Amino acid sequence: MDTLQNANQSYKIVLLLELVAIVLLHVPGYADAQCPPSEVLGPCMCIIDGDDQLNLRCQSVNGWEEIADIFVENGLTYLASVDIINSPGLTDIPPSAFADVGVGAIRFLNTGLLYLASESFSDVTSSQVYSLYIKHNSEFFSLETDVPGSMSSLESLFCSYNNLGSLTGALNPTTASYMDFSNDKIKNLDSTTLSLGCFNFSGTGDTLFLDLAWNNLTQGVPLSAFGDRVPNELVLSHNDITTLDSLVFIPLLDQMMAAYGTNAYISLDHNLLACECDMAWVVDHPGRDLLQLAECEDGRLLSSLTSADFSHC
Repeated sequence: MDTLQNANQSYKIVLLLELVAIVLLHVPGYADAQCPPSEVLGPCMCIIDGDDQLNLRCQSVNGWEEIADIFVENGLTYLASVDIINSPGLTDIPPSAFADVGVGAIRFLNTGLLYLASESFSDVTSSQVYSLYIKHNSEFFSLETDVPGSMSSLESLFCSYNNLGSLTGALNPTTASYMDFSNDKIKNLDSTTLSLGCFNFSGTGDTLFLDLAWNNLTQGVPLSAFGDRVPNELVLSHNDITTLDSLVFIPLLDQMMAAYGTNAYISLDHNLLACECDMAWVVDHPGRDLLQLAECEDGRLLSSLTSADFSHC
């Protein structure tokens, strides 16, 4: 009798599990959250996150042809993220590289990528990218100016620890509210770039952040470098700025004060400021407190300077 009861109980459990499986297969989105078979993923690994969304992580990619078919032949419509990491053999990606797959976050980390163009993304892909991450790519020298603007949902752009050297041409207006160009060996922002509005924030967020730290800039970023909106957070730390040119900083400070009041700052630590007579204007400017962590080369803090420090001028 016990044997028969146990058999009946086991049969009921099997039926229940089958019923659960059938129900789950009819839950909207459940069937879509299935990774392609590992044998078709090549150097990539598929991960389902806590939101039941697919994420692709690829490494040791030597050419896009190794992974191109993943986006074409597996019925994928959306990937929460695609990470291409530790792939020094990957130097470029073709037009519409992700086919017509929507991708939330695209990251290139430690690759041999040389440049990135808007043609690399189809309209379907670019319209859904909210984060573009290009970091630690030692040969990367060019982010074509139309890339950020072509991504209509972009919130953050990380382009740092690369080899840009300079920014030429104005970035198309971007919805991104966070842009990181730190550690890029940027020596200059050419006059044409600046006059055109190199950094075009067109989004509606309350906080606009631009990081240009750890470069080789010798001047600040003038007001003309921005489009319709200035950032309220501008990081110029660890550059080669030796003076705060009134023609550069006064218009920028005025605009930041008008837009954000005291909820703004320009970070200037680790720049060897000479603090000579051409910086006397700082003492009486109402926005001087926005110039944060600035230090003279002799150790005096910019925030402590008074008119007496410039009495000899």
